[in-house]
Amino acid sequence: MLALLIVGVLGTAFSAVIDPTLTEWRLLETDHEQVMFPIRDYILEVKAFRPDVYDTNPLYTELFKTDKPTTMMALLFAGNWNKQVGRLVWNNIKYVRPYDIAIEECDARYQAYPVFPANGEKEQIWAWNFFEDHVELTCNGVMMYEQNFDEGDVNPRKPGLPEKCRALGDAEVDRITFKHMAGEYIRAVPKDGIIVEPTTSPLDVPTLPKEDEDFTTEPTEAATEEEDLDDNIFAEIYPTCDCWTVECGYCSNLECTVQHDIVNSPIDIQVTSEVHWREMNSIMLYDEEGDAIGSFQWSLKGILLTGCVNCQTPPAIRNIQPGSQASWVFSMTQENEALVVRISILGEVLWEQELIGECAERYGKADRFAFFDSTCEGKFIFVKSLMVAGDRITADCAGACNGE
Repeated sequence: MLALLIVGVLGTAFSAVIDPTLTEWRLLETDHEQVMFPIRDYILEVKAFRPDVYDTNPLYTELFKTDKPTTMMALLFAGNWNKQVGRLVWNNIKYVRPYDIAIEECDARYQAYPVFPANGEKEQIWAWNFFEDHVELTCNGVMMYEQNFDEGDVNPRKPGLPEKCRALGDAEVDRITFKHMAGEYIRAVPKDGIIVEPTTSPLDVPTLPKEDEDFTTEPTEAATEEEDLDDNIFAEIYPTCDCWTVECGYCSNLECTVQHDIVNSPIDIQVTSEVHWREMNSIMLYDEEGDAIGSFQWSLKGILLTGCVNCQTPPAIRNIQPGSQASWVFSMTQENEALVVRISILGEVLWEQELIGECAERYGKADRFAFFDSTCEGKFIFVKSLMVAGDRITADCAGACNGE
């Protein structure tokens, strides 16, 4: 501990010096641990433990959370604790959707693992190895991820890429904050390959979720504003701000909209709201120029898409309890010559309709959306890497939700 304190005082003078005991396995006792670690000189190894119960296809509200038992996070700093240069997020399972790993400064979206970590074994040894031109991540010796610092993603909706990726490669990272990793172990492996084995064996099994916490069968509730959304790399939970107001020009003010390539994006519009027989859940859709092209509305009674769809809901939707909250997903996908519109709940498609001809052409241009006749109690997932929010799309809808 004294060595760590001395290093902290020296600040930028710290280079290849490291607490000698860190070459042995060290237990992370809390969900926020800070360690001096010259990552150019040492390989960061993490001993992780896959939970006994997990869900490889959770709701998006769970998938994006970084405090779940499958997720690990390391914040990289250079020179002092105020200069964060990198954020690594990875999981000890492989998800059905490609949301396994991301370096925020290099990836515009999460990446998929090539295989399930450690072939499904409970104990896993992860190794982050930083080189001058790239970084590698292995699990039990199998390559799981590789990123060249000169080949960061280019995405106009995520400012700073790819320059931040190259900057991460150039940074003299000398300290790391580990988050949401209590019960895991870390150690520094010298790049000369000499490993100091621990004098005391770590516990075989850390604290894990209780046996009755079945993540595969229990419905997942939507995240709330009280959660630590700052730790979520690409997603935040926002209210469904109503654009049918004077301030929003009755849905004509683009500052009340979210720019999003709905048809081509891997992320759909994900909402949690109450469902009723008569009151509609309503989304206004716009083209690339910001002109409204129509609205999508649905209730327990019917489904409407301006100019193209007007139908009754199927039994799967009518059977939902009126007044209950539902986490639902609205999607539009180009499939051959048709544009397929869907409503999904809990990963199950409850309604779909093929659009062809003029309808497919019209709604295939959807590049922006907004909510109308909505309430502050409704929530949607704002994915920072793929969406651009207007100035009035905020955590309190630019003050409109302060009193609710």
